[in-house]
Amino acid sequence: MDRPPFLSNPFLVLQSRYLVLGTYVIVSGVVGFGYAFLGQAGLLPWRWTDPIAMPVQSIVIWTVLVLVIVSMSRDYDLNLHQVFGRERPRFSILYGLLLVASLLLFSMGSFSVLLYVLSLSFPDYAAKILETDLMPGGGNSSYPQLYNALMMCLLLVYAPLVEELVFRGILLQRWAMKWGLRWGVVTSSLLFGLLHFNNPVGLTLFGLVMGLLYVRTRSLWVPVLCHCLNNLAALGIDWLSKTTTPVDNPVTVEAIQQSWWVGLVLVLVALPLLWQFIRRSWPQPLDEIPYLLNEPKLAEKEKTPVG
Repeated sequence: MDRPPFLSNPFLVLQSRYLVLGTYVIVSGVVGFGYAFLGQAGLLPWRWTDPIAMPVQSIVIWTVLVLVIVSMSRDYDLNLHQVFGRERPRFSILYGLLLVASLLLFSMGSFSVLLYVLSLSFPDYAAKILETDLMPGGGNSSYPQLYNALMMCLLLVYAPLVEELVFRGILLQRWAMKWGLRWGVVTSSLLFGLLHFNNPVGLTLFGLVMGLLYVRTRSLWVPVLCHCLNNLAALGIDWLSKTTTPVDNPVTVEAIQQSWWVGLVLVLVALPLLWQFIRRSWPQPLDEIPYLLNEPKLAEKEKTPVG
């Protein structure tokens, strides 16, 4: 006997607003308040203002978010194996590396151009953004090695896995069922970019490419891996910048204003490959979401390579 439609496709009834607005916002508030309370009460193994608070709280919040998704999967009969899809998708590793490299160039270039535009009207805010560090405060922590280990875990494991599960695995497919696959890809990418407010343009395009990778390969492991490689490369660039830039001569707003054209060049270099990928991978109006295509019976029938 066939299952009812909502059981065959839980994304028809799954309420994404509770996952994004409810769970994330409420858990963030509770964890932040609880951490401050424990710190003020002297129940933490470090001072409550220690920089280690950032990775600790983020890992706790995302862990709770994953537990909520697991619980939700039981309530809605959501098969997480079906969400993640193929563990060994047929996708060119070299092409994936080229995509990640192009996304990095575009992200750095768009960040530079956006910072230039901001600096014309809000120079102080642009200066604060320039001071942003991917791994801030490690040297000021009472436990610098633990801090660095947690940040590496956060950026290279938790962020790729949890963000791809939430934005591509859940939100993209839920919104695709409401507004169509194309709008599901676009809206989930826009939210992803807006939540990364320091570089919304670059991260929106990153989210768009990750979404299309998921749709194209039907495997969430592909964007997870690309996300991990992107963060690893960004960490490497951040480390290289810190080791080659003199402490007494940091990058300034004035320097950004004088070299904004370099960012534009990076964008123009990255765009051709990214545009070609987006054009070739753009969903057709009647395309199904990956979850439905990964249904075991359909997956067994389709053995054709994906890219």
